[in-house]
Amino acid sequence: MQTALALARFVHFASLMSLFGAAVFVAALAPVSLDLAPRLRHWAPPLAALALTSALAWFWLVASDMAGDDLGALPEVASGTAFGKVWIAHVALLIAVLAAAWAPPVSVALLAGFAVASLALTGHAAMQDGAEGVLHRANHAVHLLTTAGWLGGLAPFLFCLRAFVANPQRHDALAAMMNFSRAGHIAVPLVLLTGVLNAALTSGPPPWRALTAWRLGLAIKAMIFLAMTALALFNRYVLAPRAGRDPSSAARLAAGALGEFALGLAALADVSIFALSDPT
Repeated sequence: MQTALALARFVHFASLMSLFGAAVFVAALAPVSLDLAPRLRHWAPPLAALALTSALAWFWLVASDMAGDDLGALPEVASGTAFGKVWIAHVALLIAVLAAAWAPPVSVALLAGFAVASLALTGHAAMQDGAEGVLHRANHAVHLLTTAGWLGGLAPFLFCLRAFVANPQRHDALAAMMNFSRAGHIAVPLVLLTGVLNAALTSGPPPWRALTAWRLGLAIKAMIFLAMTALALFNRYVLAPRAGRDPSSAARLAAGALGEFALGLAALADVSIFALSDPT
């Protein structure tokens, strides 16, 4: 059950966050003249469908665990528990995202953003009350959105890099990539700061046990983040300035962006597993 739940969580995070980041890139960072909207309409429907399917699987696994052998109690779990109520709203948002998958990019970005942010209403952040609970959920929403913007923006970034090297829309592609770089200078520090605050709010006050599955997973996530950040800095300040005049540097920059994406997926896989553990 735990393995299946971790897999459903990973697929959900990866598909929904990739969709949001790609939609933000197309809607807000790429010049309209680059015409990335048709490409987004190819990416959005399968990603939205995958996000919806994995969300339903996630609910089924959690609700089945709550209901035990009484599958007739599943509707009660959906309507009578905090998780069920939040998840009904989350699934409704995902249905709206899927329905809007062929709509203008800004609509996809807004709806997917609401869906990503709504994930902050579940898990450890949802277990706290009062002002601390509000802070935790708001902080976690920012963490999810900034992470999604970074990770999901890498796919359209790669398309822009290819267009830049091929020269047909060199100026527009460069503008899109520079906009993504500037946004990254804001998003990456926010990922770090909100992640640290999330960990502090989840752990609670000391004393803490020296090592738990949750703490080990958190440490692995931190190491992946540092590696991803180091690679992003190398891509931006070493490879990117050379890409316009050196095809091999452009190829290495593409490989570096793929490396960032792979590390991001590794971090999501890690979170999908360790966040199921007791954080104390």
